Amino acid sequence: MLDAALLAMTWRVMRRRLVSSPLAAVACLAFPAFLIWAVVGHSYGTAAKFFFFLLPHVFLFAAQDAVRSDIESGALETVLFIGGRFRGYLGAKLFIIAIAAGAYAAGLFGLFAAWGLAVGGYEPAFALRFALALLAGLYYLALAGALSHFLRAGSNVLVLILAQAAAVFGLLATAASRPGLIDYAASGRFPGPGPKLLFGALTAVLPNVIVSGRISIFTGEIAAGLGLALYAQWRLLRRLEIGK
Repeated sequence: MLDAALLAMTWRVMRRRLVSSPLAAVACLAFPAFLIWAVVGHSYGTAAKFFFFLLPHVFLFAAQDAVRSDIESGALETVLFIGGRFRGYLGAKLFIIAIAAGAYAAGLFGLFAAWGLAVGGYEPAFALRFALALLAGLYYLALAGALSHFLRAGSNVLVLILAQAAAVFGLLATAASRPGLIDYAASGRFPGPGPKLLFGALTAVLPNVIVSGRISIFTGEIAAGLGLALYAQWRLLRRLEIGK
């Protein structure tokens, strides 16, 4: 159970960090600017594909510098965090990141949906795709949060981005054969356990693929992965000690 006073303090600290961060401001503005460019330069449908696929990365980038840098900076070695309260602070920090990223995503989706209604491009299935994007985003946040116990600054995010680049390169390599993983994913049908396991490994590092809604078995994989990552993080926080 999160301490209300600790949660309020954590929110104030995180709000100051976000407000004073030029990178956060640029990132918050760059995504909608890109969507506007996609609509104007291509179509609303094209922008929708980019929107839902890229939205989970909002949570991933928000999870950088979540744990290790605070520990190594010595900021947690104060009377505010005695008696193990630093564990509550780190847990509350990730909770607030999830709320802030979710609020940003919901606001952006609301504006994007309103635009779609105005131009006749909105589809009822977009609500489901948004929910799946949130699930993928929370998975990113939990996974990157667990990695941040071992990696400082933005290294936790960088590791996942590099893993994704390698996975996408491997996915594109299968496109030489017909049918390949891309074709199976597009149809939502896999011919056997081999391709399913291979695509499941890809989904573990690139959960954005579930936003299509066609591959429900892998949506279950991400939901289970979210639970495991949260459990791992809870265990790591319980065992965490601040050196004196």
